[in-house]
Amino acid sequence: MIQTALSILAGVLTLYTLLCFIYILMSWFPGAKFTKFGHFMTTICEPYMGLFRKMSFLRIGNIDFSPIVSLGILSLASAILAGIQRTGRIFFGGILGTILSSLWSITSSIIGIFTLLIFIRWIVLLINKGRTSYESGWNQVDMILNKMTYKIAGTFSKKSMSYQTSLLMSWIILLVALGVGHFLILILVNLCYRMPF
Repeated sequence: MIQTALSILAGVLTLYTLLCFIYILMSWFPGAKFTKFGHFMTTICEPYMGLFRKMSFLRIGNIDFSPIVSLGILSLASAILAGIQRTGRIFFGGILGTILSSLWSITSSIIGIFTLLIFIRWIVLLINKGRTSYESGWNQVDMILNKMTYKIAGTFSKKSMSYQTSLLMSWIILLVALGVGHFLILILVNLCYRMPF
């Protein structure tokens, strides 16, 4: 009976995650939210998604990470339920391992987005020989990346450096952080799953 209830609940969470993902994709198409289907999706998804949109720390410049976090939490809940259903028991190590794995998944996605953005910006600066037109959209990107890359690069080098150098150093540091983080999280998750309770 409990297995059936957990299976139904996991299915509902998976379906709701899919609906929220479709709702996020709809925001990419102007006017999609004003259709009948759009109003239906807003009614279903906005109460949940809106909770995360109110958290200002999930927004960096013009980039809003609240959709990633909201989907991550739904995936985490679904993974915990699937783990309980698969093992037939609730145990702290399994739940902790699932939480750590999901948190790393969200964190590495965000770091991955910034790593890609930093690399693309560095390439564009390299091609343009360090010059940027004032009217280009890169000024918005630079407003987001400038302070962050100098802070990341500055933790490893106290010398003054150009923006282009800070981009390259930050890109390398973030790549290393992703690799090391992935390795460490695998070890931690395996340790959690081996816990006896």
